Amino acid sequence: MRKRFLVLAIVVLGLVFVGCGGDDNKSSGGGGGKASTTVSEGAKKGGHLDVLSASDVDGLDPGYWYYQYDYMALFEPTQRSLYGWEADKTQPTPDLADGEPQLSDGGKTMTIKIRSGIKYSPGPVKRTVKADDFKYALERCFLPQVGNGYVNAYLGEITGVQAFKDGKAKEISGITAPDDNTLVIKFDKASGAAGQALALPCTVPVPREYAKQYDSGKQSTYGQHQVFTGPYMIKGSEDGDVKPGYVPGKSIELVRNPNWGGEKSGDFRPAYLDTITFKGGNDLSVGSRKILQGQNMLSGDFAAPPTAIMKQAYQSKRDQVSIIPSGGNRYIGLNTAVPPFDNENLRKAVVAQTNRNALIQSRGGPLLGKPATHVIPPGLGGFEEAGGLKGDPANDFYANPNGDPQVAAKYMKAAGFPSGKYNGPEILMVGDDQPPASKTGEVFLETLKSLGFKVRYRQVPHDVMYSKFCQVPKAKVNVCPNVGWGKDFFDAESMLFPTFYGPNIVPSGNVNYPQLNDPKINKMMDDARRLTDQAERDKAWAEVDKAITAGAYVVMWIWDNDVNIRSANVNGVQSKFNASWDVTYTSIK
Repeated sequence: MRKRFLVLAIVVLGLVFVGCGGDDNKSSGGGGGKASTTVSEGAKKGGHLDVLSASDVDGLDPGYWYYQYDYMALFEPTQRSLYGWEADKTQPTPDLADGEPQLSDGGKTMTIKIRSGIKYSPGPVKRTVKADDFKYALERCFLPQVGNGYVNAYLGEITGVQAFKDGKAKEISGITAPDDNTLVIKFDKASGAAGQALALPCTVPVPREYAKQYDSGKQSTYGQHQVFTGPYMIKGSEDGDVKPGYVPGKSIELVRNPNWGGEKSGDFRPAYLDTITFKGGNDLSVGSRKILQGQNMLSGDFAAPPTAIMKQAYQSKRDQVSIIPSGGNRYIGLNTAVPPFDNENLRKAVVAQTNRNALIQSRGGPLLGKPATHVIPPGLGGFEEAGGLKGDPANDFYANPNGDPQVAAKYMKAAGFPSGKYNGPEILMVGDDQPPASKTGEVFLETLKSLGFKVRYRQVPHDVMYSKFCQVPKAKVNVCPNVGWGKDFFDAESMLFPTFYGPNIVPSGNVNYPQLNDPKINKMMDDARRLTDQAERDKAWAEVDKAITAGAYVVMWIWDNDVNIRSANVNGVQSKFNASWDVTYTSIK
């Protein structure tokens, strides 16, 4: 997922949108006064900002970036891509592309004009950006040594991709650069999401003649030697190595990129700050207090302070707290590939019995989001068509957010358990071993027990939960209580296709947690992906959402928010796209 779920923090990784402190029915956040998704009044240039985080970015390579903090610390401030995200917009804006893509051949061919005169940062590449840099950037995203997490889902149908991945071709035939200012991308089939996917980091330009040496090994090292196009660069990278400004796990120091062209070069980011330091390794409680009591600080990958601090700050320092819908959801995965949750009525009984408000309370309470009734979160097209906040009235198992034992008993009997209690073999549930996620798992454990399930509940470290259990189908875990997803962009495909499309099930790193592989639903997704009219797409993906929700393949329980905090002297501006602070719009008062 784009938004990483931290062990101690609430991140969606994604995001990823119902705002608290305002109208909960609106998709724009901003629950804390002046912290907003628009440029704050009194913004001025200059000053230094510290961003306090619990951990580090997941990678330095633009081709690898797929997580919320990667975007906040590196993508937004240091690089430009074909299309980018203005802080208050929900659609991409041309950045290094000189306008919208021109479509032809029934939408299967995109022609994109590239801005001229864009310089790379001072260092080993002493030239301007050209179209071939985007061709190489896209091609390297398909390389296993880069390890990109989304390119196959959204751009995998570019003509020639399979031959390139199989080693039968040295380049992707469907991506060409007929001249330095023209990029042409041809698809085997029309794709309605491809345009938004071009605003993701795979279209950060990468100079072929320089980067190829770093891409030749088993794992690319280009990220450690990258060149920059954004308003900031990693300190000391002029010599072709980011080490002077990057200490793994501890800090990323950003300074101004003297070759950045600013507004004259078509960049929409104001970039007020002179320097920014992202500081990792912070305890959430200590870090949150520092930010709220100090100066020149923002929260980084926290996504929410510890519950007690968050509630106190919301009451006494509300202007320093801003709540924005994350554009994502959290759910409990029920493995439909093995008994007993191959039984649809049994799954519906579990959903009906679940007290979603209690699960939300385990994470910190209503400030963190609303009870989910289906998959697509508020703020994305298809949300209202799929049922809005109340959901589809036909799904009585989602009607009561506090749980409904009578409805659960009805489905238990329909599942073949006339007593209303499960009397089958013990099931395996694997969850996170650290709060608040561990508390969520414990609340859901009581739900299962109340229905008669005997549960072997293993709580393991966060990364182990994914890498050894929940993302490994052969582990045959029946229940994963601590999973979810965050949008990749403002289109429902990015919520539903990676997570519920049957052919996306893989032996490891699998994010189709219920292992849903229904031919009818798969076809609905295939058809929806081909639509290019947004209104038609929204309706089609809403129908996919309805089919998934009606089958109770997962227990949806929250459309969550990110809770961002800032020091009192910081004009914090949030990104609607990333649901975190956008340091390129933020300023010091």
